[in-house]
Amino acid sequence: MTFQFRTTALNAHYDAVYDATERRWRQVCALDKASHIITLLGDRTSQVGSVLEVGCGTGDVVAQLSKLRIGQAFVGVDVIDPGMNNDHVRDRDNLSFVQQTGPNLPFEDGAFDLVFASHVLEHVEDERAFLKEMARVSRRYLYLEVPCELHARTRYRDLQTSLDIGHINAYTPESFSLTLATSGLDVLDLRCFDHSVAVHAFHTSPLKGYLKRAVRSSLLRMSESLAPKVFTYHCGALCVRSTQGA
Repeated sequence: MTFQFRTTALNAHYDAVYDATERRWRQVCALDKASHIITLLGDRTSQVGSVLEVGCGTGDVVAQLSKLRIGQAFVGVDVIDPGMNNDHVRDRDNLSFVQQTGPNLPFEDGAFDLVFASHVLEHVEDERAFLKEMARVSRRYLYLEVPCELHARTRYRDLQTSLDIGHINAYTPESFSLTLATSGLDVLDLRCFDHSVAVHAFHTSPLKGYLKRAVRSSLLRMSESLAPKVFTYHCGALCVRSTQGA
């Protein structure tokens, strides 16, 4: 059995000015993503002073962390000019944006207490080089989050739909953890998260959003190992550079 996927220029979907609906969608999703980071940091938030978001896009996630004061100084970096879509978050004095023009992040070793990339790794051609570069500029913690789109209900057309928006890597929680471990990272905590009602309802209706949330969250509470084999969840991991071989 073979499957032929339609491929286009990598991540061309994001190289544009977003319309109002797309911007609002990213703002709603950013609330979830920032919440996940805070959950896994837990008591470690007091150790975070400087924060870097890699692949910041519209800047909504790093702006939300700034708003919640998870850190004091914040930077967003993206290979696509962040200025195209971040005009609504550029007025914060402690938040700045930089365009990455080469393969390496334009920062010194250990420049940030927290370096994170939320829903970026699935777009990256060389995952391990990307993760090692993030680790280079991290002084304390790294946070990675991906959609775990491989499960019992995944079909060819589901992967094609994801590919159409630039997802060239697909994960389970186990394969995500393996990728992190083989990139020189130690995982402190890894957890699957369901979408909020607002995210579930955004493209449907409030009623459907509540129903989807109820079913998916209930299954996740019942069995953290079974649920990702049935539905797509967001998987977040808090990491540090590995001490093995140091």
